Amino acid sequence: MKQTVTESLCPCDSQQTMAACCGQYLENLSAPTAEKLMRSRYTAYTLNDFPYLIATTHPEQQAALKEQQVYEQTPDTLWQKLEILDTQAGQESDTSGTVEFKASFREDEDGPVHAHQECSSFSKINGRWYFIYPNQPFQKIGRNDPCPCGSGKKYKKCCQ
Repeated sequence: MKQTVTESLCPCDSQQTMAACCGQYLENLSAPTAEKLMRSRYTAYTLNDFPYLIATTHPEQQAALKEQQVYEQTPDTLWQKLEILDTQAGQESDTSGTVEFKASFREDEDGPVHAHQECSSFSKINGRWYFIYPNQPFQKIGRNDPCPCGSGKKYKKCCQ
């Protein structure tokens, strides 16, 4: 019997099924902890789900990322493995946290395996965790401006 995508193991190496792990966050954007958001973002990279990557980036950084097409620059990367090395805060009751991780990847099928190691920062705004993109400026958003998450609501009624 063929295994469905939701029955297969999650790409984030949690040893859970996609449905029980990152699949639920990719559908509703609301991971309960910084680490789970990190894992779901890794999974989004493996699936080339760039809208999810943008939507889970800090709202004040989203417009600049869209303009620069930052995430679309690596659609051919072959992600191999995610290792969570350390977490600091970032639990359901926290408003900020960090996750140190190592992501292994190949640039092509026959190429060598490379590793990207980073200590990422996360911020919780209105009950939702967001990744803070390093070296990306924050864009000041007015309360009455459209929310950069793409909801169609004013920023003050959405992600502020």
